[in-house]
Amino acid sequence: MAVGRVHGLPLEDLRVLSNRGNLLVHFAPAPVVARVATLTAWTRREPLAWLAREVAVAGFAARRGAAVIPPAELVDPGPHRHNGFGVSLWAYRPCSPQRPDAAVLGESLARLHLALDDYPGTLPFLTPVRDQIEDGLAALERENVLEPGEVGVLRARHEAVKAELDDFGGSNAVLHGDSHAGNLLLTDGAWWWTDLEETCVGPREWDLAVMIDSVGIDATAALRAYATTAGEPERTRAELAPFLRARELEAAVWAAGMAHQHPARYRDLAREILARVTRP
Repeated sequence: MAVGRVHGLPLEDLRVLSNRGNLLVHFAPAPVVARVATLTAWTRREPLAWLAREVAVAGFAARRGAAVIPPAELVDPGPHRHNGFGVSLWAYRPCSPQRPDAAVLGESLARLHLALDDYPGTLPFLTPVRDQIEDGLAALERENVLEPGEVGVLRARHEAVKAELDDFGGSNAVLHGDSHAGNLLLTDGAWWWTDLEETCVGPREWDLAVMIDSVGIDATAALRAYATTAGEPERTRAELAPFLRARELEAAVWAAGMAHQHPARYRDLAREILARVTRP
């Protein structure tokens, strides 16, 4: 409300759209949504930097005509800092709960990658694999969320996946960073990407691994649609295996941090993923 008041946004009918890792609030009837880093901020050293990269990359993609929900145009999208929280402002789009099928997901990701090909800004390398896991493990250790032995196992796995991806080779591109089916939204009959907080540079195989790790997605169909649209050779699950292992580790660390802050919602999920990742 304080950020909205500064920017002259209406405060009489605030509507919570989502309250999970981040809090999303619509300043109805204005077409503006606030994205507040809440639970996610606990696991990140510089939460505002993640929001700033998201605003920059999504804004660039939107100006290129890419299907990305854009930063707010009526007001400064920020990010803004208030009372210790990072807040970015976005265009409001009424979204359907419908999820994309595999072909839509693959084609949409390819089009996003093509639109981001000449992004002029500087982005860190594989943020989800590096900073997301490193910062998350530091927070878990700081708050004694896990047993020291569990943290040790996760750190060892982290070093292993980083070394594996460093040896992967290939060229780097601008990535969405968290390109699962839940971040592709149906609005006004079209599919739009959102949640680019983990945007970075790295092999496109990372985004492809995240894509096929989506619940209920036919991996073969998604990879085929991506390859056809991008004009690239079709990848296989076997080729993406190192990135899938890194994604699972990221999920384990993320879920443990979420469960610490919101046990009722995330505890069972965190235990399930952690048990799988730490299994000898």
